[in-house]
Formats: sequence, structure tokens, C-alpha cells
Amino acid sequence: MRISVTLLQYEHGIVRQTIDVLAEVVKGGRAPERKADVEELMSFLLDYLDRFHHAKEEECFFPQVVNYFPKFKEDVDGIYDDHVEARELLEAGIKALDEEDWETFNSLSMKVVHHMTAHVEKEENNIFPTVDEDLPLEVDEAMNQCYQDFLRNFGEDYYQKAEMFANEIQDRLLGPGFFDKGIY
Repeated sequence: MRISVTLLQYEHGIVRQTIDVLAEVVKGGRAPERKADVEELMSFLLDYLDRFHHAKEEECFFPQVVNYFPKFKEDVDGIYDDHVEARELLEAGIKALDEEDWETFNSLSMKVVHHMTAHVEKEENNIFPTVDEDLPLEVDEAMNQCYQDFLRNFGEDYYQKAEMFANEIQDRLLGPGFFDKGIY
């Protein structure tokens, strides 16, 4: 198991959790009555995805992937385009939320959910298995060092804060244990 892949998969877990919360808020029509919490969620998503996760992938992970696995060049170009689209969808969703244009907000939010679900699956199903299997350990170590250097810009406890926020916003917007119900 390559640490470079494992850490991105961990981050994807936070992405999945927060977009699942967003989807449930939209489906349940809760955004108007919980606008302040939804604003916080959308702001987190934009910051976490764009400034942290996607930026780290673009700075540390994907340049090495293309270097060691040139067959992924076209896929990586598409992933970079996905990053731009995610940012634009989130920014437009935040604007619609600010304007209380609920129809547009709901539509854009579900586009974010579907877009990011497909994006994460593309990385995890197409690129990560090859990297995890065949990336030289010394390159994985260099990527991890790049991750650690990148993380310093956010604070050493950024992962803990992001995970804590994801859990707290989920409980605030959906109620404690929402996704645990019915699981044995």
C-alpha cells in the first residue's frame, strides 16, 4: 500500500461524507431553514476541495503519476478539468445560496454531488490501483514528503479539523447518527 494513495483515499472519505450530507439536505428541502449551516458546509467544501485536496493532488500526486505512468496523461488532464468544474459549481452554488435562489442552489448542489462522486470513482478505480501496485517506494516517499510540506500551510491538525467538521456538520444538519441508522 502506497501512502500517497492511502492519504488521498482518506481525504476522499471526508469528501464523500460532506457531499452525502449536502445531498440529504437538498433532497429533504432543509437548505432554506438551515441556511447558515449550509453556507458553512459549502464554504468548507470549496476550501477543502479546491485549496487543499485538489491543489495537493495537482502539486504532489499527479505530476509524479504522469511522469511514471505516461498512459495516464489524458486521464490526468481530464481530472484537472474536473477540478476546475468542481470549483465553478461550488462557487455558483454559493452565489445561489447567498441570493436564496433555492431552485438553482438545489440543482447546482446535486451537480456537485454527482460530479464529485464520479470524479472520486475515476481516481480510485482507474488510477489509484496502478499507482498503489507499481509506484516505486522512493517516489511514494517523495510524494509523502510533498504532502507533509503542503500540509504545513494548513496546520498539522488540518486532517483532524476537517474530519471533526464533517462529523459536526453532519450531526447539525441531519441529526446524530443519521447515516448509522439501520446499520447492524
